Amino acid sequence: MNIKPFLIAGLVACTHSAWAGRPLGTEDAAVTDHGECQIESWTERAGREHAVVGAAACGVWPGLELDLGYARSHSAGVVSSEGSFAAKWVPASLKFDTAAGALNFGLKVDHSLVHADDRNWRSAETSGLLVASLAPSEAWTLHLNLGAVHDHDSHSGAGLLNVAAVWAPQEHFLVFAEVQANTRSETFGGTVKSVGGRWWLIPEVLGVDLTASRQSGSGSTLWTVGFGWYGISF
Repeated sequence: MNIKPFLIAGLVACTHSAWAGRPLGTEDAAVTDHGECQIESWTERAGREHAVVGAAACGVWPGLELDLGYARSHSAGVVSSEGSFAAKWVPASLKFDTAAGALNFGLKVDHSLVHADDRNWRSAETSGLLVASLAPSEAWTLHLNLGAVHDHDSHSGAGLLNVAAVWAPQEHFLVFAEVQANTRSETFGGTVKSVGGRWWLIPEVLGVDLTASRQSGSGSTLWTVGFGWYGISF
């Protein structure tokens, strides 16, 4: 199995705000509060391939978040690194109260790089997403992403579609299911389906999570275990 599509998806989505970030790969239409940062880290494994990922996000202006991510992966005896930086914008003018619940919209742009032991750092992918989140109740939240991605090695692009549903029956626990798809699986990997959950050790501040993902065309399941620390003032 090629672990790269999973890692790219993880880096693109590695910095979100509060409970709608880790363990989801789908973006939420929310940003870290102005003057605060968050740190997320996780390890992921599929068969003999594994990686360690770290991410940070800071609210640098009301409605604007800047994100950084880094992954170190081991696959078929090859060690490589991947990094990403991104900006997400969720202005107050794109937040609405509707009959179906609170509806928020946002935009995110992301650029990732890759570095193998025998090569220098080089651009990997650039993507842009339109992000929407709907909260029909206190327990349920739905997220939708529409966008495009460009692969710099192959000079090809694809459309992106991510959908996620989150159920939080009480403040210490949530579960989710999501699907991440693209229009060019031969370059960006097949559709990824994931399920997982998070347990809040300190609600909205410190959480641990477990996820399982399966990519179409692959016989392996990608397992991740991670944590998130939120509301760090600067």
